[in-house]
Amino acid sequence: MTDVPNERMIDRWFPVAAVDEACGTPAGSGRVEKAVFTWFASRPIAQARAAALTALLPAEDQLKPLIEHAVLTGDRDVFDQLIARVHDTFDGRVPTVLDMFSGRAIIPLEAARCGAKATGIDLSPVATLAGRLLADYPARDWSSEPRLPFLAEEAVLALDGGVSDRLARDVEAFLAEVGQRMATAMEPFYPRNVHGVFPWGYLWAITIPCDNCKRRFPLLGSFVLKHPYKKTDDLGQSMELMVDGNGWRVRVIDGPPVQEPTYRSGLREDGTKKKGKSARCLFCQHVHSLETVKAKGEGGEYIDAPLVVADGDQDGKRYFRLPSEIELAAATNPSLLELTSDGPYTAVPDERIPAGNVHTVMASGYGYRTFGELMNARQTRMFIETVRAIIDLHGDLRDAGISETYAAALASFAASNLCRQMRLATRGARLRQHGKPDGSANNNMQVGDLFQNEASVNFQFDYFEAGPGAGAGTWMSVSRSCVGAVDKVLRERSGLPVVTKSASATALPMRDNSVDVVICDPPYYDMIEYADASDLFHVWLKRALFDIESDLFGPDAQGSTGLQDKDQEIIVRRVHEPGRVKHDTAFYESMLSRAFEEARRVLKPEGHMVVVFGHSDPDAWRRLLGALQAAGFVVTSAWPSRTESGNQGVASIKVTVSIGCRVAGSGRPVGIASEVDREVTDAVTCRVAQWDTDGLALEDQLMASYGPAMEVYGRYATVINPDGTDADLDRYLTIARRSVRDAMRLRVDELPLETFDAITRFSVFWLRAKGRAEVPKGEARFFAQADELRLDDLRGRILVESKAGFRLRLDGPGSVTESSSVFELVRAMAAAWDSGGTEAVASVMASAGRDSDDRHLWATVADLANNLPASDGTAKALAGIKRTSATISTVVGSLRESHEQASLFDEEA
Repeated sequence: MTDVPNERMIDRWFPVAAVDEACGTPAGSGRVEKAVFTWFASRPIAQARAAALTALLPAEDQLKPLIEHAVLTGDRDVFDQLIARVHDTFDGRVPTVLDMFSGRAIIPLEAARCGAKATGIDLSPVATLAGRLLADYPARDWSSEPRLPFLAEEAVLALDGGVSDRLARDVEAFLAEVGQRMATAMEPFYPRNVHGVFPWGYLWAITIPCDNCKRRFPLLGSFVLKHPYKKTDDLGQSMELMVDGNGWRVRVIDGPPVQEPTYRSGLREDGTKKKGKSARCLFCQHVHSLETVKAKGEGGEYIDAPLVVADGDQDGKRYFRLPSEIELAAATNPSLLELTSDGPYTAVPDERIPAGNVHTVMASGYGYRTFGELMNARQTRMFIETVRAIIDLHGDLRDAGISETYAAALASFAASNLCRQMRLATRGARLRQHGKPDGSANNNMQVGDLFQNEASVNFQFDYFEAGPGAGAGTWMSVSRSCVGAVDKVLRERSGLPVVTKSASATALPMRDNSVDVVICDPPYYDMIEYADASDLFHVWLKRALFDIESDLFGPDAQGSTGLQDKDQEIIVRRVHEPGRVKHDTAFYESMLSRAFEEARRVLKPEGHMVVVFGHSDPDAWRRLLGALQAAGFVVTSAWPSRTESGNQGVASIKVTVSIGCRVAGSGRPVGIASEVDREVTDAVTCRVAQWDTDGLALEDQLMASYGPAMEVYGRYATVINPDGTDADLDRYLTIARRSVRDAMRLRVDELPLETFDAITRFSVFWLRAKGRAEVPKGEARFFAQADELRLDDLRGRILVESKAGFRLRLDGPGSVTESSSVFELVRAMAAAWDSGGTEAVASVMASAGRDSDDRHLWATVADLANNLPASDGTAKALAGIKRTSATISTVVGSLRESHEQASLFDEEA
């Protein structure tokens, strides 16, 4: 390692391969920790652990295998060795770590486990509560607390099966008691079935009046209740809507549906197909456009109607049936919401959904104006009774001598469970039928998540309501996974309790020069509107915890709207909402710079910062790096990790990067672009040798190259171009990627890649780095810039575009000319081989004016054949061309000679 004073491991190395591997395991992914509290864009345990260890430990080669082992296994003995070295590094004291965008506090949790005293700060009170439940309360010693008053000695022994700690046992008991009290309170509204138990759930639909015949009909997107399953001779079940005079009724039938849904895509009023969804009247078949359907919601014309009951027999087999008259009356009982509040807020959440928030709280686009309206009356009552049970139980614990802190911890875990159940409730939950229409797969059923992606709260016209008993989506079901998650956290190594606070990252409640290391995961630009997406949780948490976690949810912590603070939220909003601070790119960059300036204020002069960031758009990267630079930081490294699954909609990122930073020195000089260009190239070239030794893949090296490039760039107060203008970040991101390519001495059949034309250079390098994979559009732009190309030069011609990004085009380009790139000519040759063999290939080469012994051409043929899968059609064609290259060259020579003779004849004539 280079001998740099106070250098940390992250400045020179990061366990990229170990993080990639660990993120694919339950232990390293952080999926279990997500079950403690629901929050967005969770940081995998493995990456947070690697960031903490490499930021706290010195740059010593002998520590590398220990760090990799700790990331992969969490081995306690290895942790003990590393923690001892951490404390040695800080002269025998416990270092302090800050995360000012802590979210659910995954990063502070791992920093504490790595031997630090950690603080997590987040603007959102919902996220701050999540941090307390994950990283604070589980790390405390509760062994001296009295036994829970409702938990008898024999019950303590019964609950011990499977849980490892007092806290997990008491959380299990507390949740069970909440569920019991809620079920008792809700029994008048949920009649039990013939077996004396609550049915699993209920399917509802919203009804609207027809514009033509004025009769009311339900909006159903599917009539399937349960798919068939041949293995168990289960025929499956469906619904059928029957016209009954001026009304309608439901019939449950065995087998597949016999009707088309009443709400589906592709219908105009005349019955012809069109894009988008529409509703067709059950009675007169009149078609209502989506705009018409939405207008009915705005006009208050929606009415909820219960359709069928999801029940089960004594053997546990689930089936659907019609509700009884008693069940119908209970579901629509007008007294459901006739109740008073027990606290400072209304019983039913009356906080208004912010205007223009349709893209986040989707129900607001259908006329629902308050968060209390997102559930039907019975769902709302069940959550109100759950809140009451939590508050009453908290009081019982205090009366029994339980400490305020422990009582608050147990009540807060129950409130978290309320939020987790909410993800499977409201008018956004759906019946999720597994299986296939042909009966070839298991036909289990679940409740679909309210968050179909991490950026929006779903809404739909036919929705599923889980009951107060047992089954997927019920309190009992989510309680089991919550207890399991708490138990898992407790089984892991524990550090000091993390201090969690709700505050703005631009005004940190900490002293100057008080922090050794900052590790943070800033909001991802325009991906998630965190506060808007979590306000549904906030309005219920404040009703349960107003006097329990009062610093987060008490009346004094509420803004004028009763919702979370959005004005200080550091994001880019996709839609500007009236009356709110405009969150555009300038706002994002300015606020992020202010947050990093605050980080620099509280950071000790010799301190380090790690920023975890993921985004495919180069504009987001520019703004992040620009904010770091403006705040006075120098980037020293950038390490990519494949930490995200890529299956969560707009919020998904496949690669995130851990960026090492240090405070920039004072009195930095002015740099000259030509000299800085050379320094960046040299720095990246030097790192490539080490990255090769560490086994870093080519595409990872491309992203890692930003680190040394920004380190060089940050040595200067500014860099001046020959024309006197300032050299921007883009220039050095491009030089960094180009330097990786050049440093790797990429050759095509012994010919240096830089000797090929720009299009071929780009295409060969893309194939080496990405293969046939689809590449996000922002990253594709980076590839193009490395060869001074624009995406517009490549779109269609070289790259195939889709919503997800670009992939390399390998089919025939059509006609080729003497100006065509080698890559396009090779594609044309492959297409010609499939249609006409050697003569067709030779004809293509001759028409493009290529010599038969063109080394760049034949080198590209060989390279593509070697770097494509053997089963690929283009690879097969190119392999055939390689085998017959001598024959093709002879034919090309003959064709060229014939062409020259014909030209000579024309001249003589």
